[in-house]
Amino acid sequence: MFHQHLIHHSPKALGLSSIALILMMVAGRVSAADTLNALDGIAMDGFDVVAYFKQGTAKKGSDQYSVQYKGKAWHFSSPGNAHDFKASPEIYEPQFNGWCAFAVSEGHSADVDFINGWSLLDGKLYLNWNALTRDQFLRQQSTRKQLAAQRWPVVRSGLAGGWLKVHRHKEYPKIGITHPQVPDNQGGSRPRLFNDLIDDTG
Repeated sequence: MFHQHLIHHSPKALGLSSIALILMMVAGRVSAADTLNALDGIAMDGFDVVAYFKQGTAKKGSDQYSVQYKGKAWHFSSPGNAHDFKASPEIYEPQFNGWCAFAVSEGHSADVDFINGWSLLDGKLYLNWNALTRDQFLRQQSTRKQLAAQRWPVVRSGLAGGWLKVHRHKEYPKIGITHPQVPDNQGGSRPRLFNDLIDDTG
């Protein structure tokens, strides 16, 4: 059974050693396409990443308005959004290749809730495990953003090398999020913070 309480982790206690970080960074260049959050060749479950910025909401895209980027198809809800992304993808693409920002700050990788787990901070898109985890990330944003940026090279290498576990929503059915996510799939009646799950599963 998952814990009901909030587990507070010490960033210092969870920190990866600087030596390990350097070793992973010099291990070789990692292709962004190898670590992108994509399913069946479609990035971000087909959600329109520009819509978060322009329309302020999560909108499902269409293959009618598709742009190839980082080796995957990115879908958009309008030709205008597709055009804007194609012109400047670095403005709209999510941080950490679309993986849970909170999880990355902990040195992990995890699925995201494209509908309720998103936020815009300093003009950048961050995605998180679910709404509760997003709110925790926002409360601790200064620390979490810094930790995630520091740990992303190792997480990215682990994703590319296949040795880092990706925590999947399907492993926790009571959370009620499935992928590819659709607009009416907004989670079940028992949401959990990402770090509660890690505390339970080790």
